[in-house]
Amino acid sequence: MSNRSAKPDHLPSQNGCASRPAAARLVDVRLAANYLAVSVSTLYGWVWQRRIPFVKVGRALRFDLSDLENFIAANKTSTRSKARARVEHAAW
Repeated sequence: MSNRSAKPDHLPSQNGCASRPAAARLVDVRLAANYLAVSVSTLYGWVWQRRIPFVKVGRALRFDLSDLENFIAANKTSTRSKARARVEHAAW
Protein backbone atom coordinates (compact mmCIF):
# COMPACT_ATOMS: atom_id res chain seq x y z
CA MET A 1 0.00 0.00 0.00
CA SER A 2 1.35 3.39 -1.02
CA ASN A 3 1.63 6.30 1.37
CA ARG A 4 0.47 9.33 -0.61
CA SER A 5 1.68 11.79 2.02
CA ALA A 6 5.32 10.75 1.66
CA LYS A 7 7.24 12.84 -0.84
CA PRO A 8 9.06 10.91 -3.54
CA ASP A 9 12.83 11.15 -3.20
CA HIS A 10 13.25 12.80 -6.60
CA LEU A 11 11.10 15.83 -5.71
CA PRO A 12 12.72 18.77 -3.97
CA SER A 13 11.79 19.30 -0.35
CA GLN A 14 9.32 22.09 0.32
CA ASN A 15 11.10 23.16 3.50
CA GLY A 16 12.60 26.56 2.90
CA CYS A 17 10.69 27.10 -0.34
CA ALA A 18 10.49 30.85 0.24
CA SER A 19 14.28 31.16 0.25
CA ARG A 20 14.74 28.97 -2.83
CA PRO A 21 14.85 30.33 -6.35
CA ALA A 22 11.54 29.84 -8.15
CA ALA A 23 13.08 27.35 -10.59
CA ALA A 24 14.01 25.01 -7.71
CA ARG A 25 10.38 24.94 -6.54
CA LEU A 26 8.91 24.26 -9.98
CA VAL A 27 8.35 20.75 -11.32
CA ASP A 28 7.32 19.61 -14.77
CA VAL A 29 4.02 17.97 -15.73
CA ARG A 30 5.31 14.42 -15.37
CA LEU A 31 6.65 14.96 -11.85
CA ALA A 32 3.56 16.91 -10.78
CA ALA A 33 1.27 14.13 -12.07
CA ASN A 34 3.37 11.55 -10.24
CA TYR A 35 3.28 13.62 -7.04
CA LEU A 36 -0.53 13.89 -7.23
CA ALA A 37 -0.86 10.21 -8.22
CA VAL A 38 -2.81 11.02 -11.40
CA SER A 39 -2.06 10.55 -15.07
CA VAL A 40 -0.42 13.26 -17.14
CA SER A 41 -3.58 13.56 -19.25
CA THR A 42 -5.68 14.09 -16.11
CA LEU A 43 -3.34 16.85 -15.01
CA TYR A 44 -3.52 18.51 -18.44
CA GLY A 45 -7.34 18.33 -18.15
CA TRP A 46 -7.24 20.07 -14.78
CA VAL A 47 -5.01 22.78 -16.26
CA TRP A 48 -7.43 23.28 -19.16
CA GLN A 49 -10.34 23.50 -16.67
CA ARG A 50 -8.27 25.85 -14.46
CA ARG A 51 -8.78 23.51 -11.49
CA ILE A 52 -5.12 23.61 -10.48
CA PRO A 53 -2.62 26.49 -10.41
CA PHE A 54 0.21 26.35 -12.92
CA VAL A 55 3.08 28.45 -14.22
CA LYS A 56 3.87 28.97 -17.89
CA VAL A 57 7.58 29.12 -18.67
CA GLY A 58 7.61 29.94 -22.34
CA ARG A 59 5.49 27.17 -23.80
CA ALA A 60 6.18 24.74 -20.96
CA LEU A 61 3.91 24.09 -17.98
CA ARG A 62 5.40 24.02 -14.52
CA PHE A 63 3.85 23.51 -11.10
CA ASP A 64 4.96 25.10 -7.84
CA LEU A 65 5.32 22.51 -5.07
CA SER A 66 3.53 24.75 -2.57
CA ASP A 67 0.57 25.03 -5.00
CA LEU A 68 0.45 21.23 -5.26
CA GLU A 69 0.44 20.94 -1.46
CA ASN A 70 -2.37 23.52 -1.24
CA PHE A 71 -4.32 21.67 -3.94
CA ILE A 72 -4.05 18.43 -1.98
CA ALA A 73 -5.15 20.12 1.26
CA ALA A 74 -8.09 21.86 -0.44
CA ASN A 75 -9.34 18.60 -1.94
CA LYS A 76 -9.18 16.48 1.20
CA THR A 77 -12.44 15.17 2.53
CA SER A 78 -13.06 14.44 6.18
CA THR A 79 -13.94 11.01 7.46
CA ARG A 80 -17.58 10.14 7.98
CA SER A 81 -17.24 10.18 11.76
CA LYS A 82 -15.84 13.74 11.70
CA ALA A 83 -18.53 14.92 9.28
CA ARG A 84 -21.25 13.29 11.38
CA ALA A 85 -19.88 14.89 14.57
CA ARG A 86 -19.97 18.32 12.89
CA VAL A 87 -23.59 17.83 11.84
CA GLU A 88 -24.61 16.64 15.32
CA HIS A 89 -22.77 19.55 16.95
CA ALA A 90 -24.45 22.04 14.62
CA ALA A 91 -27.87 20.66 15.58
CA TRP A 92 -27.35 21.68 19.23
